[in-house]
Amino acid sequence: MSKKMKTPVYEVNPHTMIILPLKTKTGVHSEIFELNDHRISSFTPLFLIKTSCQYFGSSYDGRREGTRYLTGVTHKPPIMVDPASTMYAFPTTSAGRDDCIWIFPQHISEYYDSHYNCTTIRFNNKQKIKISVSFSTFNNQMARVSMLHMKFSQKMRSMETEYPYSNLLFPPTPLAAENRAPYNIGEVEESDDDLLDFSQIEKDPRNKKDK
Repeated sequence: MSKKMKTPVYEVNPHTMIILPLKTKTGVHSEIFELNDHRISSFTPLFLIKTSCQYFGSSYDGRREGTRYLTGVTHKPPIMVDPASTMYAFPTTSAGRDDCIWIFPQHISEYYDSHYNCTTIRFNNKQKIKISVSFSTFNNQMARVSMLHMKFSQKMRSMETEYPYSNLLFPPTPLAAENRAPYNIGEVEESDDDLLDFSQIEKDPRNKKDK
C-alpha cells in the first residue's frame, strides 16, 4: 500500500518579498516571490503566514494582538512574523479574503501610483510587480508597518537601557543589513517591459468590503 507524500509548507524567510493569491480550479493557492526565487504553494497565503508565525514561536493571533497592543491598529494590522530577525508583513485587504496579498516591506525600494486603483512596487532586486490596490491604501499600510517597527524598536531600546546585559546571548538584528534609500512614493517614469501585472486578480464578489 503506497503512502501519499505530504506537500511541505512554505516557510516565510528573510528573502520573502510578496505572497500573492493564485486562484485555480482546486481553490486558492499561493504564488511566492523571493529575492532570487519564485515558488508556487498549494496552500493559501494566510495559511502560510499563520504557519510561519508558529515556526517562529507564536501564533498568528498572538502577533495580531501584539500589533494592537503596540500601535492600536486592529483593521488590516501588520505583523512581526519574527521579531528576532525583524521580518514584518502586512495584508492589502482583510486577511480572510481570497484576494488578500501579503507584502514584506523590508524589500521595497519604491512604490508609486499606477492609476485605476493600482500600485506598482519595485523591490530591491529591481523586480516590479503591479497589484490591484490603491496607492492611498498601500501608503497607509506602509505607514502602519513603520509605526509598528518604531514602537517595537522603542520597547527594545528601553529594555536595553534598563537591563543593559540582558541581550548578550541574543543581540537584536537590525531591520536591514545595509543602508537603504528612503521610499520614493512620487510619480516616476516607468517601463512595462519588466513589470509583473497582478492588478487583475479576481476578487470574490462576496467580499464587497473588508471585514
